[in-house]
Amino acid sequence: MCDCTDHKDEIPAYDAQAIESKWMKAWEDSNLFAVDTDDSKPKKYVLEMFPYPSGDLHMGHARNYTIGDAMARQARMRGYDVLHPIGFDAFGLPAENAAIKHNTQAAAWTYKNMDQALATMKRMGFSYDLDRMVKTCSPDYYRWGQWIFEKLWEKGLVYRKKNPVNWCPNCKTVLANEQVTEGKCWRCGTEPEKRDLEQWYFKITEYSQELLDDLEKLPGWPERVKQMQANWIGRSEGAEVDFTLCDQDGEPIEGDEGKITVFTTRADTLFGVSFFVLAPEYAGLHELVEGTEYEEAVTKIVEDSKHISAVERAQGTLEKHGAFTGRYVVNPVNGEKVPVWVADYVVADYGTGAVMAVPCGDQRDFEFARKYDLPIVPIILDDDDRAAVEASGETIDTFHAETVDWDCAHAAEGTLVQSGKYTGMRGGKHSEGEAAIVADLEAMGCGRRKVEFRLRDWLISRQRYWGNPIPAIHCEHCGIVPVPEDQLPVTLPENLDLGAGETLAECKEFYETTCPVCGRPAKRETDTMDTFTCSSWYYLRYTDPHNTELPFSREAADRWMPVDNYIGGIEHAILHLLYSRFFTKALRDLGLLSVDEPFTNLLCQGMVKDENGDTMSKSKGNVVPPSSVIEPYGADTMRLAILFIAPPEKDFDWDPKAVEGANRFIKRAWRIVWQLVQSSDANVAFDKSALDEVAMKLYRERHRTIAKCTEDFDRGQFNTAISAVMELVNAASAYLNATEGADRDKALCYGVAKDIVSVLAPICPFWADELWHEALGCEGNAYTAAWPEFDLAESIEDTVQIVVQVLGKVRGRIDVARDASNEEMQAAAEEAVAKWLEGKTVVKAICVPGKLVNLVVK
Repeated sequence: MCDCTDHKDEIPAYDAQAIESKWMKAWEDSNLFAVDTDDSKPKKYVLEMFPYPSGDLHMGHARNYTIGDAMARQARMRGYDVLHPIGFDAFGLPAENAAIKHNTQAAAWTYKNMDQALATMKRMGFSYDLDRMVKTCSPDYYRWGQWIFEKLWEKGLVYRKKNPVNWCPNCKTVLANEQVTEGKCWRCGTEPEKRDLEQWYFKITEYSQELLDDLEKLPGWPERVKQMQANWIGRSEGAEVDFTLCDQDGEPIEGDEGKITVFTTRADTLFGVSFFVLAPEYAGLHELVEGTEYEEAVTKIVEDSKHISAVERAQGTLEKHGAFTGRYVVNPVNGEKVPVWVADYVVADYGTGAVMAVPCGDQRDFEFARKYDLPIVPIILDDDDRAAVEASGETIDTFHAETVDWDCAHAAEGTLVQSGKYTGMRGGKHSEGEAAIVADLEAMGCGRRKVEFRLRDWLISRQRYWGNPIPAIHCEHCGIVPVPEDQLPVTLPENLDLGAGETLAECKEFYETTCPVCGRPAKRETDTMDTFTCSSWYYLRYTDPHNTELPFSREAADRWMPVDNYIGGIEHAILHLLYSRFFTKALRDLGLLSVDEPFTNLLCQGMVKDENGDTMSKSKGNVVPPSSVIEPYGADTMRLAILFIAPPEKDFDWDPKAVEGANRFIKRAWRIVWQLVQSSDANVAFDKSALDEVAMKLYRERHRTIAKCTEDFDRGQFNTAISAVMELVNAASAYLNATEGADRDKALCYGVAKDIVSVLAPICPFWADELWHEALGCEGNAYTAAWPEFDLAESIEDTVQIVVQVLGKVRGRIDVARDASNEEMQAAAEEAVAKWLEGKTVVKAICVPGKLVNLVVK
């Protein structure tokens, strides 16, 4: 129970700077936001995606963190044991490039930015448990990233392999497939090249099916994010088909290299294969053409394709280029010899890197066949084409065409033609024709059922300095061996001359070591890990940040995981979110935690745009720093404006007028709370029966507002919750204007004042704590107080307005008791529209309770 204090008639001025400075210090001194770790309470883990410390925070950060902070504060008031931590995704290329540009060390630049960002976070009033802070560039953290790497290595989920990789010439490092967006480097926008390099991989494909299936366990995720992940994982059901490689005379090539396998979802179209295509990266391509007259043309296609991104090539929208290899394959269903080409529209990242081309049914194959004058054999007719054939007097069995005069490929669903014994069967995915052909291929030993995924293993090697060192040692005698666990972490050297281009590969102090197995001289791995490895498990370290024996204890992880509310941008739908799901499942299988998925509910907040509608970014120079709002108006005004302008998942244009409006409201609410308190007495017991009709309106609005705010907070719709509070403030103002001090209900005034402060406390915490202490005279903090209780039934008006009709035409509106009988409604209606009844007789009254009365007269 709060203790009432003496209040002056004069309302104190709202001084945001003084109030916020006062409470920022008070919260820090009392360590207010430390986790309770009270197992008797239900847990709530609220987490915003942690920032990269590239400088001070901007308004996009402010929106993300304000949303999460409002959720966390309200959950604490609702009785949850809340975990709400923060940290920094502190490794990465921007720090390295900035260090080079400013002639400093990456660590110095990064820690300076983290200090600045942390100061801004405190100024914005975010309720983080700073004792749990994680900085991924700290050896205390990345040691455990190395430990996890080695455990995954032991489990067979880490391997090293030479492969064609995406190389960014600007960032001077490789990129995972997921980091090539719209044909550009996700970081700098440069078109990557293809290079053959030996790199480290995480075997994420081991979890392809589970990653796909478990999307069904995430009803709290946006559907578009789940669809994006499903598309990226890309499950296809089909068959592998073996083609025998032969020379131009039809003689088969002996040995394993004499067989090329393709994956297809449409084995029913095998009779339409008129040519065969290999990707430029196909492993055995060079050997096929070496020393032949075709080598030069094929080599040119291979080299030219390196300058086109795999994404653009796979989309098939660019002009296609190819070259004949001089080789052929034998089609297993009809024994025909098919020419083998290399073409830049085929990529090695899907299937086997070899494609059986069916130009009648695939637009990319069709365009390539037209360009190089290759046959387009129709082997499937849709219902309209079949009807046309039969109308001409021809039958499906006798139909014959060696090519087509079409302008484009036709949809490959319909009746099979020119397909041997399968002619007349239905063709299509999972069709009768497809099933029959695959069964025969299996019987012949040249085909088999197969499920294929688009997802490829995660390439984690990076040829840059500022990242987590890969804990591996190369020994000429023992091969590649892990760094012993008691020697972790492998730490980065601090004295590299980045400005002069010095790298880990040139730093003898770093790479010279001894083999832990044989003791001979050896070389430390000089690649570092992709920074996404650091952000793929940080949410787990938050649960147990000071553990020196393990990355986190299973007990702590099982107490807090999964994250209940995760807030971050849609741009992380594939990269971070998919990798985090993989890490969670892999660590579960290592016995480190119990959950299958890391994030129960995902909120992808919208972008903050400038006044011209352009997304704010430092590169564009159009960011609005939080200080531009905090200095003139205060952090509470900024928080209120951010949450009120739009629903959190929607983009919005930054509007200075909205900030001014938020500031006007916060000052008005301040005034109303003080006025209510000055007419109140916290020690007077509330008595509903003593309320007159004017007071009952405010009483009902109080319950309606709390109910609405509770529901809207649960849905993350803070803008409508704020609107509801504005209506309560209006109702309180109307009550104060309609009454004199002595006539006001003292308990009601105090209760409404306290409720206004409480429901706004998660949004405007400094403002709320000042009123909590100085106006309401309460001990403690609004943050640790209980969320107001409500009874939705108490918000219902005793009367309801209904429509009165005479012969179906509206003639008036009246207020009647909500539980009025039909007879009472009719009597009140007849009295209200008496002039429309003069000289008439009411023969019938149609009464709809709470809605209308229609009087039928004659």
